[in-house]
Amino acid sequence: MSLYGMDVESGRRLSDEFARSSNRLLDLSGNLTPIISNVEWRGEDGQRFTNDWMGYRRQLVAAAHALAAASEAVKRNVEEQATVSSSTTAGAGRSSGTSLLDRLFDSAADAAEDLWDSAGVVTSVLEDPALNAWHVVQDAMPGPLGNLMDAGENHASRFGDFVNMGWGWLATGEPPSVTELFSNGVLFLAATWNTAATAGSFGFLNPHLFDDGRPVAGEPIPVGVGNQDETDQNGRTVTPAPSSISAILAATDAAYSDPGMAGTPDTGIRITTVEKPGEPPAYIVSIPGTTRWLPDGAANPTDLTGNLELAGGNLSTAAEAVQLAMEKAGIPQDAPVMLSGHSQGGMIATALAADSGFTDQFNVTNVVTFGSPVDSTPIPPSIDVLALQHSGDPVPRVDLEDATVVPGVGVTASRDNNATVVTLPNPDIQPGIAGISYHDSYRYVASVAEQEAGGPIAQYSQQESTQQFLTSNASQVTSTVSNISRKQ
Repeated sequence: MSLYGMDVESGRRLSDEFARSSNRLLDLSGNLTPIISNVEWRGEDGQRFTNDWMGYRRQLVAAAHALAAASEAVKRNVEEQATVSSSTTAGAGRSSGTSLLDRLFDSAADAAEDLWDSAGVVTSVLEDPALNAWHVVQDAMPGPLGNLMDAGENHASRFGDFVNMGWGWLATGEPPSVTELFSNGVLFLAATWNTAATAGSFGFLNPHLFDDGRPVAGEPIPVGVGNQDETDQNGRTVTPAPSSISAILAATDAAYSDPGMAGTPDTGIRITTVEKPGEPPAYIVSIPGTTRWLPDGAANPTDLTGNLELAGGNLSTAAEAVQLAMEKAGIPQDAPVMLSGHSQGGMIATALAADSGFTDQFNVTNVVTFGSPVDSTPIPPSIDVLALQHSGDPVPRVDLEDATVVPGVGVTASRDNNATVVTLPNPDIQPGIAGISYHDSYRYVASVAEQEAGGPIAQYSQQESTQQFLTSNASQVTSTVSNISRKQ
């Protein structure tokens, strides 16, 4: 007789394995806590690390409880299957309602989703201190040894990206997109070549090809506020008051003038603070796009490597540097934040908005992108997203509309977020190669200024979440610029 329903022995083994995994996590938590508490690490950093661990330990325990819940769900279904099997006659090949296998899958999927939510925090808790310690040792090593450590870490990280894609597929049921597979494949091959070249030269040469390094952010530097064609006393293009959506885009466009200036030798992001009477301060973070194209791991992180990292569904070094800059700017945890980005800057904005660790730290209410491929980014529906694109701009389409190869189905395309996508008429200019002239940030500023009096842009600007960032009164606005950089 063919099997219908669950193989109870296999189910029992699965339940036992979930339970053992839960116990291992609880044991890990119990074993690590006294070790961390007894480490001789005096000073502010040591105290903060110990406090962070005691707080985050709860997340490790939560992951263990999620596995225990999965074990119990499987066990219940095993018991149901055993009961049904014992009372079923040989001719009972029919079932009514949801099958036991379906209920088992649903229960396990729910538990896996809970585990996936907890695992991100747990991984961060365990990984970040280990990486910090690794980097301290790496920086103290002589050049060849440091290069070998760096190449090995980069190779392991690239392999971890594939593990994350597989785990995400298991937890969400959605396979990686074609763009994610291609981008992470290129990064992994480059990391393999870097490792081989570094080992072959005994550590004296590390090419850093597509090596995204570590994030660095500078201290905030004041910038003047005024008309976008003016400069302040330091020679910087001033930040326009955010009186409209086009003015918000103009502030991001102004950030393209910051690289190479005093205090921003690599590239800069601008943070605009809006303080209206009787309202809490609101912050607009303006992130420019790619300002360097060589994939050699240099200090400017908004380069080709950063593009591939983000297209692969990873949090790039540039994105992490933006987070560091926001921390240094002292943005409060409960203050409303709008992220605005052009091209790669829009990819950074959406990647941060989709990162639970970032949104736990900052209250992101709005995202505005222009000329950015953002279809593959799973932004929470609680964040109001406006995605602007010229109809002939090829850049927003490089994510292939989140094209995904689904086994047994074929290629599907869909958007992984609820963004309001506005397709703008092309500017009346020569399109350039494949329409790339339509991609210029200042042309988006002009296009939106022409279109924002009505339609979906006007509707977005009238939303309550957006209104807290808009003012034409320059006395209510201050602005800073922060260098973001990469360290190898």
